[in-house]
Amino acid sequence: MNKRTAKRLKAMPGIVMAAAVFTGIMAAGGTSADAKPSVKLDGEYHAALGVRTGSGKNIYRMAYYHKKSAGTDKWKHLAIGDYSSEEYQEIKSTFKDVVIKGNGKYTVSLSDADFQGETSFSRMQVSTDIPNTGAIKFSDMSVKINGTEVVKYDEPYIDKHKDADGNCCLLVINEDREGFESLDGRCVPQGTENKISITFKVSGFNYKKGEKPKPAVTASPKPVETAAPEDTPAPEENAKTPAVPDMASQKPVVDEEIRPAVIISIIVIAVISVIAITFSVTKRKK
Repeated sequence: MNKRTAKRLKAMPGIVMAAAVFTGIMAAGGTSADAKPSVKLDGEYHAALGVRTGSGKNIYRMAYYHKKSAGTDKWKHLAIGDYSSEEYQEIKSTFKDVVIKGNGKYTVSLSDADFQGETSFSRMQVSTDIPNTGAIKFSDMSVKINGTEVVKYDEPYIDKHKDADGNCCLLVINEDREGFESLDGRCVPQGTENKISITFKVSGFNYKKGEKPKPAVTASPKPVETAAPEDTPAPEENAKTPAVPDMASQKPVVDEEIRPAVIISIIVIAVISVIAITFSVTKRKK
């Protein structure tokens, strides 16, 4: 094995170790696409009432803030049929959505809806676009139908289904979620003069409802005051510049203590060389 091969083999553990460290960093850090969105505690968000009937006609408006409803206004109404299907039919209704601006109490509602004889709900919820990170808390959620409170939740149940797209979705009716005590869905208001409202409290933001978010204040460094020295040279002295030595005229300096030792070493080497040559010639003559 030559020296170059040996050096390469010795370098392999270092290369393997570097690759392992790099792989570990990538696995731990991930990519920006894997990063979960965070809540802007000084920002604004939205909330809307969502419902779906379960008596046969499947009249719905889930109000999810996800990609399926991006770029269309169809999700803002009660409807029958999928958004993109020919069977899509808008149903008479009036929704009141809210913009969540800080900590406080908010109400979303639906009024004057034509449920076309439906008698039960399979879904009822408050959909938001607040990322479900736990930073924002919800409490005191009250549901009223035609002015009468039908249920109240001290701590609303937040749905983690994929349809919520990682946002906070507060459930009222959904019998498919384990651990959630759903309101009885047989509460669809009849007639076209009706109202469903859901009121809830929000906390966790850096500001209160009705206030403007306070921008972050960064302290600017104070200027450093430096006192002028007492012995300040006169302007004439400041104007003088020291002479620059001529480096070309400079000769290398040899330490005088080293010079004798160098001369002696040269003499010794010369003597040894002469002795070696003499010894070699004498040996040949013999």
